[in-house]
Amino acid sequence: MSGLIAAWRTLLLSVLLFVASLGAHEVMHLLVLYAVGGQGSIIVRPWHMGLVDASIDALHVQPDQPIGLGRQLAVNFFGPALAAVPLAVLLLYVSERPVRLALWANVTILGFFAIIEAGDLWLESAYDFDLPILTTPEFNYGVPLLIIVLAAYVASRHDTDVHAATG
Repeated sequence: MSGLIAAWRTLLLSVLLFVASLGAHEVMHLLVLYAVGGQGSIIVRPWHMGLVDASIDALHVQPDQPIGLGRQLAVNFFGPALAAVPLAVLLLYVSERPVRLALWANVTILGFFAIIEAGDLWLESAYDFDLPILTTPEFNYGVPLLIIVLAAYVASRHDTDVHAATG
């Protein structure tokens, strides 16, 4: 497979997995919310952008009532972390390079979400330290886009054709 074809396959599959992973991530937030004794729902809400005066629609789990810092940290971290588990398990069984790279990219993206979602809450609660960039759509979608582009680049740099010596 040529590097360009591998890059396109990796890019396409990464984006498709990203869309599915976002949904799974929010469903897992809801599951963890109920597991820690809370209640809530998945809603679509406007998410104001940081660089331009515009909003995009975003899925979000909305607790029905405050659940406290410890439980909210669990919801924020374990939602994306648990959504990454099936993809990480698939990595054990898939050998095709573009698929592996797409899975790797999405496991990394979900890990990124777990860290920033829990980290942002912890920094604000424990240290009264606010990093507004962590909650902008540009950052939350920009970093995953960079990870996906990196996976496609890695795919393009490795020729998977086998050349045998006929000496």
